[in-house]
Amino acid sequence: MGDRCAELARQVARIERAAAFLANGMSMGVCPDAAGRRRAAMPAKLIGNGLRELDLFLTDLIVEAGRGHRLGAAAGDDPGIHPGRRIFSAAEAWRRTGPQLGLAVEARARLREMRAAQNRHYYGHLRGEGAEAAMQRACADYARLAGEVLAAVRGRVG
Repeated sequence: MGDRCAELARQVARIERAAAFLANGMSMGVCPDAAGRRRAAMPAKLIGNGLRELDLFLTDLIVEAGRGHRLGAAAGDDPGIHPGRRIFSAAEAWRRTGPQLGLAVEARARLREMRAAQNRHYYGHLRGEGAEAAMQRACADYARLAGEVLAAVRGRVG
């Protein structure tokens, strides 16, 4: 189970890096002024795509955490995600797996809000006042929720 936690921790670190990269205007944020200009120039569709990727990363993390919880030591023998049953939304993965892992039910509402916002960004309906701050909050929330999934798994192992 230690290997499984280590793999989940790597997935969380990837989500955290991706969230920081998107929130910093597709940069590592070394120069805050330049990062701010890049964020302001990012097309809505690019923001929507970035948020969708974060949502999919979190979805995969939740599914993998649930698979490990469900199968225990035999999780490595599971053939994985079946194409016909793939989950494409972190909110749906949270709904299906969250209760078994002990994840807060309230987070699902935030995930649904973030999914709706990413669709508005993607289709160009959300770019202007407050959009940058909303995108940065969503990035921070994806990273935070990924940490909550890892903490829940570690809490069940220990």
